Amino acid sequence: MVAPRLSPPTLALLAVSCGPAAGPPPAALAPAAVAIPPAPPLEAPARTTGAPAVDPSSPLSLPAASIPPASWIEPALPEHQRAQAHRNLFREHREIALGEHVAIVAAKGDLAGAAGGAGLGVFAIHEKLGVVGPLRLPARSTWVGVAGPPNDALYAATPEGALHRAAGVHDALKPDGFAPRGSVAGATAWDAAGGLVAAAAGERVSVSADEGQTFTSAVVAPGKRVRAVLVRPDGVLAAVVEGPARGQRPGAPDTFLSLDRGQTWKRSAFQPRAVERAGSWIWNGDATCPAVLSRDGQQWTRAASPDLLHGRPPLDMALYLSTAIRASAAGSFRSAVAPPAPEPPPRGAAAAGREPPCKSDDEMGMGGIVGGIMGAYGAACEGALCLLQAAPPQPPPTRTWITTFGDGICDPALVPPGGACAAHLARPPTFAVVDQLASAVTPVAAPEGCPRPVTLHNAAGVGVLVCRGGGGGAAIFVRGAKGAWHAEGSQTIPAEALGPIAAAPDGTLLLAGPTLPASAPRREPLQALVRSPLPLGAAQAWRRIAVLDGVAAAPAPGGAALLATSPAASAGGRLDLALDRPGHPVLALARGVEVHQNLTRMEVRDDGRVRFRALPKPAPEVQGRLAPAPPGPREARWLELTHGGELVLEAPPAPAPPVEERRFGPAGR
Repeated sequence: MVAPRLSPPTLALLAVSCGPAAGPPPAALAPAAVAIPPAPPLEAPARTTGAPAVDPSSPLSLPAASIPPASWIEPALPEHQRAQAHRNLFREHREIALGEHVAIVAAKGDLAGAAGGAGLGVFAIHEKLGVVGPLRLPARSTWVGVAGPPNDALYAATPEGALHRAAGVHDALKPDGFAPRGSVAGATAWDAAGGLVAAAAGERVSVSADEGQTFTSAVVAPGKRVRAVLVRPDGVLAAVVEGPARGQRPGAPDTFLSLDRGQTWKRSAFQPRAVERAGSWIWNGDATCPAVLSRDGQQWTRAASPDLLHGRPPLDMALYLSTAIRASAAGSFRSAVAPPAPEPPPRGAAAAGREPPCKSDDEMGMGGIVGGIMGAYGAACEGALCLLQAAPPQPPPTRTWITTFGDGICDPALVPPGGACAAHLARPPTFAVVDQLASAVTPVAAPEGCPRPVTLHNAAGVGVLVCRGGGGGAAIFVRGAKGAWHAEGSQTIPAEALGPIAAAPDGTLLLAGPTLPASAPRREPLQALVRSPLPLGAAQAWRRIAVLDGVAAAPAPGGAALLATSPAASAGGRLDLALDRPGHPVLALARGVEVHQNLTRMEVRDDGRVRFRALPKPAPEVQGRLAPAPPGPREARWLELTHGGELVLEAPPAPAPPVEERRFGPAGR
């Protein structure tokens, strides 16, 4: 391979190797351009004596890599399995129990199969501890509840009415974490809150005030089966019993209340059409026409706004997998005690009698929301400069996905007005290793030394976590499906400026650094971090590159980086290419490549060829309006670089060999 067009050097490159930082981080981050010395001379590829001349029109291929592929690479998912990638495995999960600091969530069917390993499992979200799970429930559990104080203990019941208790969420992870307690034979409904556990069986409700060891029972309404029992954290109980049948149709249920821990029951003066419990609220569940049992445990009020309940985020919102670092303010969640039961209504304003159908003004509706479509036009770009605005191709999905839950916590007192909660973490979010084919999720803690994670990326089956280190620099951690997090040093590039990620087939990774738009009056050097395909945790795995007049960088096999620059004087009309390899001088590939179209992506193919996605330039403006488009298609196309330094239309892939057809008839039998 020969270096085409060896005119006077116009390509200015600098490769800066940065391994794990030794000693404390710098007090201030100097602009990258300050540390850039004059560009070193470019190495031209040598030509073997006697070798035939290279055809200038043939596609240019990168030299073979000197570093073998990484051992930790996971193959990309086949096309027919990629629909399963990055889907929300917890989409069906709903909150089934709520304590003061913990919520229990499960999907339909997961509760009964949790002990036997069926389904994704039952998880807990603890405000102070984060996501915990899957829980190891007793076999054939049909109900899970949470009760305290002083701690949020977990309870589980079986169809036989046997009750089990775990002292906390960590105990619920152990095979024997749920210890047997008392039992209520024939129990068909359970609830727990505060210091009480209650069960309904037949016409009776049994209540325990000693963590489920013993129960006392009482008849709610003679001859009427109790369908549901609700326990408020302050000890008020509600029971829903079957109403008298009207012919062949069951009658409306009746609600009874108890203020003495279930010893005596009294029919409620107000009979809601439905009853449910949400924390401290026992109400009709109708946000349009709410009716809530007030703090006195007897009167129902219509004045309580559902916004008090729904205005607080539920803990189960954290059970959503994403690579984004998300957090909520401590103390802002809906819980068993927040919001509290509302105050009693004014005298004479309490709801009474059987609740009639809601008479809300249905004709008003929510009103139409007009969303104007506003075109977001970025700064105009020309030719090679359009690469500055292009995102690198995303690595293909693999079976393993490293992700996070949205359970991070920030101290609201430390968040400035308009600031992001996730930028002021008091506790980082819980991470997770997801097996996308087995639909298995394993929560893992954030790595030690990373109290402030900033961005998380996935490539080739590993997660790359960028954390904010001392002085605002980037501390990098990696992990695969197994093992622990590996610290891989610090970089002076600001943590918030790194991303997205790109990967070569051999496991070479590239994290893009900060870039300025093509229209910026002064272009700063293009920066990136490149990781060689070394074992996870290897010292000096990452190195920093800074490229004067750089417009794009892409990973190449062997820990290399393909660098594209465009001299400022060319206004995007010319392109220079070079290859930065660890331990080698920068290798010039092409200089002065003429660019006649807008380049929107640069890639290295699996066979080592360099290609660009190009879009024909738009028609020029004529008196404020676009001139008629020239004939021919304007859709994006792929161009490949030749040895002669030209961008030509990429040859289509070779057609698959035809399938041999059977011939029928006298000549083909």
